[in-house]
Amino acid sequence: MSTEISIFDQGDNMQLPAHLQQYAKHAEDAAQMVTGFNSLPKISLKGKQFRYMKDDQEFVYKQGQPFNAVILATDPQVGVAKSWYAEAYNADTAELPDCFSADGLTPDQLSSKKQCRSCAECPKNAFGSGTDAAGNPSKGKACGDFKNLFVVEADKLDEQVSVLRVPATSLKNLSTYGRKLNKNKAAPQLLITQLTFTDSEFPQLEFNAIKFLGVTDAAKMIKRSESDEVQDALPSKNIIASFDPSTGEVIEAPLLSAPKGLEFSLEMTEKANGMTLEQFRESKWKDEDLIDQGYAVKVIANTEPELKIPAAPGIPAAPAKKEPEKTMTEKAGATTYDQFITNKWTDKTLIEHGYMELK
Repeated sequence: MSTEISIFDQGDNMQLPAHLQQYAKHAEDAAQMVTGFNSLPKISLKGKQFRYMKDDQEFVYKQGQPFNAVILATDPQVGVAKSWYAEAYNADTAELPDCFSADGLTPDQLSSKKQCRSCAECPKNAFGSGTDAAGNPSKGKACGDFKNLFVVEADKLDEQVSVLRVPATSLKNLSTYGRKLNKNKAAPQLLITQLTFTDSEFPQLEFNAIKFLGVTDAAKMIKRSESDEVQDALPSKNIIASFDPSTGEVIEAPLLSAPKGLEFSLEMTEKANGMTLEQFRESKWKDEDLIDQGYAVKVIANTEPELKIPAAPGIPAAPAKKEPEKTMTEKAGATTYDQFITNKWTDKTLIEHGYMELK
């Protein structure tokens, strides 16, 4: 083991020496070293047994034996990660999926066969696109949902951090457990979680809090969860981005861009009885209320300027109506409204593309 201190561990203000900055564009070569989601050992659930590798030795729990651990981190923090294999998935191989997403929004740069520009629009992410073990069509999705748990064994708190991939069949149980912890203001780093298998046909996990940590161990686990050892291994926080070939600067991973569709405007109907859109708006009507009440319809935008006509008497009072509830549709999958908005979508484009509806 080397006793030298890494040049990258000597403070947050470390900068590339001036004489090397001219070669910054070659920094993208470092990304080519990345061969997987993270470098931490994986915990396998094969055969409904917990097993993992440590120092080139496999440790296998007996069938039915629970796995007691402290959960240091969950990734992604919001939503689920996704992975798709062109061929049948083989748990014994270490190959990357053909297309995958660490944040569940867009395919990662390392995906060799990206299927779509966004996970929400991807046909492989739709229910009914999957196949069963025999290769027959199923009601599930071809692209699998999962979350990563970064854990240490309860009786080995100072030892190896491992990654446990929670499959789609166990996400509901994990969500229930998370809500229970949140309700009781209990961080997962502060207690021992027992993981067991249910009696279902496929490996399905159950989660149960069995013991709080003591003062010393609790502080140690919080510190370890915030360490580079864990944070640098979180896939959704360390997505490989693109590089500007001229400067070598990192270009942020692409956001889910809003679709470029036709521009729409409102056209008044016969029910408006000659009243113009401007007159209704001056009377505090909202566009959605005009459509809902039948005074206007959506049409492809007219490039001709609209004449402004002074307000005339006789316009009905705008309805006193509650704001419609925004509801995400099945097409949006696990992507939330806040995630869409963060990635520059508008309510208008969400509705037009079928990801949201107003109720």
